[in-house]
Amino acid sequence: LFGRQDIHVVDVQTRAVTAVTRGPRSVFGWPAWLPDGVTIVALGHRREGGAGSRNDLWSFAADGSDATPTGGRNLSARHDLMPGSTMNSDVTVEVGPQLAASADGRWIQFSAPIDGAYELWRIATDDGRLERLTEGHHYVSGWDVRAGRIAYLRSSPTEPPDLWVMDVGDTGEAGPPVPRRLTDFNAELFTEVELHEPIERMSTVDGRRIQGWFIPAAGAAAGPRPLVVEIHGGPHTLYGWSPSWEFQLLAAAGIGVFYCNPRGSEGYGQAFNDANHRDWGPGPMRDVLAGVDDLVADGLADPDRLGVTGGSYGGYLTNWIVAHDQRFRAAMTCRCVSDMTMLFLTGDISGGDWANLEFDATPWSDPAYYREISPISYADRVRTPLLIQHSEHDIRTTIGQAEALFTVLRTYRRPVRLMRVPEETHNLTRSGTPFRRVENLRVVTDWFRHFLVEGRRGLPPLPKVRGGR
Repeated sequence: LFGRQDIHVVDVQTRAVTAVTRGPRSVFGWPAWLPDGVTIVALGHRREGGAGSRNDLWSFAADGSDATPTGGRNLSARHDLMPGSTMNSDVTVEVGPQLAASADGRWIQFSAPIDGAYELWRIATDDGRLERLTEGHHYVSGWDVRAGRIAYLRSSPTEPPDLWVMDVGDTGEAGPPVPRRLTDFNAELFTEVELHEPIERMSTVDGRRIQGWFIPAAGAAAGPRPLVVEIHGGPHTLYGWSPSWEFQLLAAAGIGVFYCNPRGSEGYGQAFNDANHRDWGPGPMRDVLAGVDDLVADGLADPDRLGVTGGSYGGYLTNWIVAHDQRFRAAMTCRCVSDMTMLFLTGDISGGDWANLEFDATPWSDPAYYREISPISYADRVRTPLLIQHSEHDIRTTIGQAEALFTVLRTYRRPVRLMRVPEETHNLTRSGTPFRRVENLRVVTDWFRHFLVEGRRGLPPLPKVRGGR
């Protein structure tokens, strides 16, 4: 099974291995001991839905007596939170999920998103009672607890990560925690640089509330302004109150930015997370475009100067949108998926398990369906100038995805350019070589400024090869 994972205990003296969880559909990880020495808590689930199944917080007997397909106790089942979700940011490095028990074992601390924020929580081990420890328009990306004090990394759309602390007590009963900031690493930088606070936007599509954000274009120009739509990857990740240099640079270039969490995004409960099952294109496209329509209707975006971009799954949806909607003047698709059959036949997540979880079919069991859901099948409809960015060492969505789309669009004589990035992986924009990350940001802003601010129609001049200078 795609993602199957069980927890084991190893006796360091005898080297005996005891299974703590076991089952044909178990996906458990990030274990932590309770102080009693006989109980282990972990995040995970027994996969019953699609690829975006929700992680819950479970407790298991360390002696292996719960290692059955139905064993263990689900502490968080009734809360519909999604610990372990992935928040998007090209600034903040995600530390990853973790759990920590209070000294008396009565509480477990963890982090999870809610309403676009990423917060710290604690849950009671006896009855699953839940308490929220932090609250704000921010992203808690990593944390640790010692002697009743939590130290955590906090960032926001206008603040890179800094270190904060708060006291929760050894027993979790210290009263309402009071956060205290310890560092201000970028104080000098922000005497020269101004970041713009996003404005929350909500729309309703097919009965679902879609949370989004709008960063207005900088400058004093009156009336509707150019707009770029940013689409996150995954598809089961989320945007939120986290920082992004790319968004801020576009706004500084006189281009507004809109981003949202379409159906399938994490952080809004299991039903919303499953809502893109067998629907990576049409439904999420409606969710994204509804936010654009609202901005146009409110006079905040110029309908004749719209752009769209996204990476990974966001590249898939970018490709899908420009093949099904002609409103965009420019587009950039990054580390994209153009051919769904190729996705499940190449790279580090190839195979039938993930395909079946997302679509109830594999490319070899239903090739006609996979042609239907592949953006490359509709490439003849693309009229939007498209920049295809892809890293040569990408083994998640292999570079053949970019080469195939570029080849077809060139055959149709469409306005397209291929940007091959050497020596980089799927994570170019997040953990790539610094000078290539800077160069990519220049290319993004120059591409959209050419079409949306300067109003040009032909492809822009080829960028200079600066080699990190």
